Amino acid sequence: MKPPTFSVSFLIIALLLFNSCREQLVTSVTSPDGVKIAFNQQGKGKTAVIFVHGWSNNKSIWDEQLADFSKKYKTIAVDLAGFGESGNNRSIWTMSAFGDDVAAIVNNLKLQQVVLVGFSMGAPVVLETAKKVPEKIIGVVLVDDLHNIETKYPPEIEHMFDSVMMDLIENPTQEKLVNMGFFKNNREQNFQKVFDMVNKFPSRTGYRESLDAYFKWINEDCMRTLKLIKAPVIAINSDSEPTNIDAFRKYVPSFQAKIIPGVGHVIFWDNPDEFNRLLEESIQEFIN
Repeated sequence: MKPPTFSVSFLIIALLLFNSCREQLVTSVTSPDGVKIAFNQQGKGKTAVIFVHGWSNNKSIWDEQLADFSKKYKTIAVDLAGFGESGNNRSIWTMSAFGDDVAAIVNNLKLQQVVLVGFSMGAPVVLETAKKVPEKIIGVVLVDDLHNIETKYPPEIEHMFDSVMMDLIENPTQEKLVNMGFFKNNREQNFQKVFDMVNKFPSRTGYRESLDAYFKWINEDCMRTLKLIKAPVIAINSDSEPTNIDAFRKYVPSFQAKIIPGVGHVIFWDNPDEFNRLLEESIQEFIN
């Protein structure tokens, strides 16, 4: 067989070098306190949509949204410290530290036009993130949390929540999840998602600490943080309890709430089509 000419050999080498030097898709960053923060990213676009999960769950909770919104935007789903594939070597668990987790992704990926979406405990997290990198955030979407920012939780209520929620994670049943209002529709399917999620990552390091930090933030830091938010804020809530729009507007005058009836806490599982429609509507409002 005739050996390849110099020009062909050079082309082959050049292609090999090109392929080896192509930018690899980043899947983790390090938070300021040294914790590995894992995330998934899909899609492309000027606008990035970052999805932040709630307490005890992880980035997989947003799988359907990543698949849908990545057709139009760069989409990112985060595992906060202590959850999913992220590290749990955190010594001080606060909503501010979780905000640092998300801000580290924004800064590392050099994102410039970001919509933050935070579910449940993720709502305080994205507000903290918006406070840390305000020049890069064009909008914040809170998902079924902070219905009434004037609510405060006394120690005995916090203790009750701690007991109930830790039991729910250690011993999940469909009956408990339905009775506590996590979902109303597709019960078998949704329970299986929860069961698989909590059993895939059995470590509970940071769970109790982050739950305590959540209530501390609500009782002490919520209104102070809201005063510092420069981006518009929209809530997509279930109708499980009234949303106190007037209270929120004392701190964020442009605040809007979009309500989906007949769904549980995990709105985007119970009615994904309507949730995605309202989220897309909200993103376009931020962009325009």
